[in-house]
Amino acid sequence: MKSRERFSTRIWIKGSALLMALTLALGSCNELKNLDPLEGVTYKLNYKPANSQIQGLVVDAKTGQSLSIPIQVAILGQDANRVVTFDGKAQTTYSSPKGDLYIGLKGDVPTPQAPARLRLVVDAAGYIPSATELRLTKSLNDPFLIRLVKETDPPQEVSVKKDQLRLSTNATLSANKEIVVASASTPTTLLFSGGTGMKDEKGNPVTGTVAATVAAYAPGSASIPAGLTTPVSSNESGSATANVALNIAGYTSVNLTSSSGQSVTSFTNPILIKMGISPEFQNRTAARRIQVGDLLGVYRRNEKSGIWSFVQDVKVEAQGSGLGVSFPVTHFTDYAVAQAQPTSSTCQAVWTIQGLAAGYAYRYELVQDGRIKASGTSTDQTLNLGEASQGPADLLLYSSSGSLLGKSSVQNLCGNHTLSVSAPQGTVNINFTVRGACENGKNIEVYPTVLVRYGKSGADPTTFVGTTFENGQGTLVGLEANTPYEARVDYEGTWTEQFTTGTGAESRSLTYVLKSHTEACKQ
Repeated sequence: MKSRERFSTRIWIKGSALLMALTLALGSCNELKNLDPLEGVTYKLNYKPANSQIQGLVVDAKTGQSLSIPIQVAILGQDANRVVTFDGKAQTTYSSPKGDLYIGLKGDVPTPQAPARLRLVVDAAGYIPSATELRLTKSLNDPFLIRLVKETDPPQEVSVKKDQLRLSTNATLSANKEIVVASASTPTTLLFSGGTGMKDEKGNPVTGTVAATVAAYAPGSASIPAGLTTPVSSNESGSATANVALNIAGYTSVNLTSSSGQSVTSFTNPILIKMGISPEFQNRTAARRIQVGDLLGVYRRNEKSGIWSFVQDVKVEAQGSGLGVSFPVTHFTDYAVAQAQPTSSTCQAVWTIQGLAAGYAYRYELVQDGRIKASGTSTDQTLNLGEASQGPADLLLYSSSGSLLGKSSVQNLCGNHTLSVSAPQGTVNINFTVRGACENGKNIEVYPTVLVRYGKSGADPTTFVGTTFENGQGTLVGLEANTPYEARVDYEGTWTEQFTTGTGAESRSLTYVLKSHTEACKQ
């Protein structure tokens, strides 16, 4: 044995077992007793915590930027017991340092025929809580996006009113109180009667001054947490759940918090909510615009569990110069007024995308009832949006530069459809390598299975497309030539690579820093 030869400075290690074997082998050689076998050696580790995964972002609904403050995360649903974090921990309730989320799934890889289902509920200080239903159908799933509305700076389609309720010494309202949210599409009023007592979720009386935050959402808002299909229960426990498509006419979110931090969830007297409805709202059942006397349903979403439940039917009435509904509530959370259309597992919304090269990433929007019911980014040439409801719909596809690739209009969303697009000409491909360096200084390079988002420099990041690299290697397909772009990896913050394409294929790399608690950096 040559006792003083230096090893190559870069060797491949596929996992910790090989690293241990190498250490033991060197330790058995007396000649190397005083030589540090790791000095000058960089280990390369491919890292994938679970058989299946999905990544996503929690963004500010107005700016589109990923949140840079802690996010409270709760993962629920039928497959929540299979979930692991990026560190490989079985954890379903935790605080994420930033707005980027990784969800790994242990066990069998899901399929379209046997999907995994999760409900993700998120909250952040100063924002209105929200949720989304996740449907995983493969090993590397398309990313998700959750838009949180900032209470002090909402997007244009959301109106927020802040007010205060002062309780008397006997913990009740001393006089009637009215809170009005001015909104062009869905003006909303809350009417509190004098003598009403308030309680927190444990049934304890709430005292002192109560801060009220009431938000009214336009029916077409992308921030409303209802998608192409929504599980709705007959009660808040989540039992007797049926999937429906909610055609939303109005949506409001109410949060009441006392000066001591108690969240108000119930009242001793009902609170009346009056919600305006646009006269342009389409009654799908009657195939016409909404009219006085039409029936709509009231649905409540529990902001902690994310569960939707049916409350009651209400009749449309004249309100001022427009239309609206009125209904009493004894609990505060989020409320929607909507028509519910049944969905069915036999009604699947599927498109075959023709004309795009393999690996070409696009952004899609599925519009039904005047609202974006599903959106995201994918590289699939067969786009399966899952269970849906019958009726007309439009599918729009966009490129990484934001230009419209094509549109498909169908009279019945159920079934298999085809969208043929003309792929942009004169484009280039960029081969990319993504590597993670350990914050603790360990001589390990991590090549993760990771989502890379990209788009034109300076564009709204919510319009970026995304593709998942395996073992840190992948290709950005079909970029415009001689154009500035930005590629992003999100891990406890955003790591970017700015570059300008040329006229031919080229290679680039992006390095980000992994925290010391990451399992890969503990090797």
